[in-house]
Formats: sequence, structure tokens, C-alpha cells
Amino acid sequence: MVVTHPDLAVALQDLKTSLFRARTPLEFDNGTSANNCAEYSNLVLTSAPQESVNNASIQSEYLVCDAVSYIASGPFTVELTPPRARTAGRAQALFERLDLRSFPSSLHNRTDERAHTLKTLLASGKVTSTGSTLEVDTGDQFFALQVVAVVRRPATKGAAKPRPVEWIVWVTDERKDGNYRSYSTLIVHPPSLSSAGLYTGAVYPRP
Repeated sequence: MVVTHPDLAVALQDLKTSLFRARTPLEFDNGTSANNCAEYSNLVLTSAPQESVNNASIQSEYLVCDAVSYIASGPFTVELTPPRARTAGRAQALFERLDLRSFPSSLHNRTDERAHTLKTLLASGKVTSTGSTLEVDTGDQFFALQVVAVVRRPATKGAAKPRPVEWIVWVTDERKDGNYRSYSTLIVHPPSLSSAGLYTGAVYPRP
């Protein structure tokens, strides 16, 4: 597994500390709140964070909790300093080929059969792509994708081939009028090496 975000790398080196480190309280629909990753990971199993602009901003602090939870759900080894050559091009691939119909976002309702990628929906925006990080800035929207880890699980016993590679991606989705902010974690599945198809994403944990 390759980790490209320093905060996630630190968290994976000391899981116990990262699970219980105090964070800004995050409110949930059932009236409770989370103050650390351990509480958050338990609460999201039965409730959802309250939908408010302020609570959404706080939730961005907990994206590292999602990534740690997903990675720690199975065997893993961490490569903390991947060569630049191995991170190059991931952001550009997501800009051109991530299917926005495959996960919820403020852009989802604007997609159709012909336009369903950032390249086709936000073509007029300013695009900044640096290795594993993509930012698209338009007059009314800011949308960013950051690949924070690439997970390669070992093959299960008796399996004919290794499990597919998965990318852990943090999503920033903001409307500039201040009425919408969303910060979420995607598990992105690249197409097979022999395919020119689309990348797809699933929100983690599932809503």
C-alpha cells in the first residue's frame, strides 16, 4: 500500500493514538456527537452526521478516520514515501475518467450519458493537477480530489489472482455561495489495466 498524505501516514504508524486523539465535536442525527476517531467510527454505523454547513466543515477533520478504518479492516503494509513516478498522473486520470454518476455529490444531478466526468462538466473551470491532487475552481464551485492511499490487499487463500487495487480519495465539494459543503471519502476502483473504461467511486462508510 502506498500512502501519499502525511496525516494518514502518521495515523497509520500509531493506530491507538490516532483513534483516540481529540477532535472538534461532530454532531450526529441521533443527538450524540463524536470527539475522536473511535467514537466516530462507531456512530457512523447507526447514524449519520447532521447536515449543516458548519457540521460538514467539521467532518473534514474526520476523513483520516475513514481512511484508517478502511485500511485497518484487512491486512496491510505501508510504503510511506512512494517515488514521484508512481503518483504521477492519478489526479489527471480522475479528472478525465472518474464517473460522477457512481457516487453522490453536488454535480450528480448534472450528469447524463454524454457528460459525467469533471472534464466534461467543469470544462470552463481552472484546473490544477499535481500528481495525486486535483482541484477544479469555477465561478461558483470548488471541487477537489486527493488520492491519499493506494491499497493493494494480499490475495485470499485459494484465490486465482490478487484482489483489485483500490484508491482512497478525499473529496472536497463546495459551492461558493456558502450554501453547500461536503467532505467525504471515496473508495475508487480503477478500470482493469487492459480497459479504457471509467473509474468508479463508492462513499465510505456507506450512507
